Amino acid sequence: MRNPPQPIPDALMGITSRFSEAARWRFASLPAGDLVDAFRDRPIPFFKLPDELQPFQFGLASTLPIPGVVIDGGRRSRQLAQWLQEVDPISLNYSAGAPDGLILEAGVRDRWIINTFDDPEVRRAAQQYEQRKHASQGLHFLLIQPDDSGMTYTGFWLLQRLDPANAVE
Repeated sequence: MRNPPQPIPDALMGITSRFSEAARWRFASLPAGDLVDAFRDRPIPFFKLPDELQPFQFGLASTLPIPGVVIDGGRRSRQLAQWLQEVDPISLNYSAGAPDGLILEAGVRDRWIINTFDDPEVRRAAQQYEQRKHASQGLHFLLIQPDDSGMTYTGFWLLQRLDPANAVE
């Protein structure tokens, strides 16, 4: 049975749910053919890119957008990435509601509320994110970086949404 989504630890709240000036997040995508090469040889302290989840294993077109979420965590990006490594993320899913949110699935049972939002533009982006996940056979990524310079990355996880029909309830 899956647990109800829990708030992330208090020490991380300023990084994700209550974004400050220094911490931001956004939906993103990379072409399937570029995804592995963009991160494989980078010095990223927290990194998970399993061979069985690489886009070529699924026969995806190299131009197909693989969706993801990028979090600019500022000075606490390492703290967030370390926590994520410990909980072992499996999937990051959009949950429609009042408010809408991003729910991190970790393990078979654990779920964490990464962020909530009410903005209609963000909702549309979240819906597109889910559509792209469906088109990419559930593949998606989570990228943690200190800022949006593109020079340094703190954590990268290639994820695949669990098939709800096969999930343990």
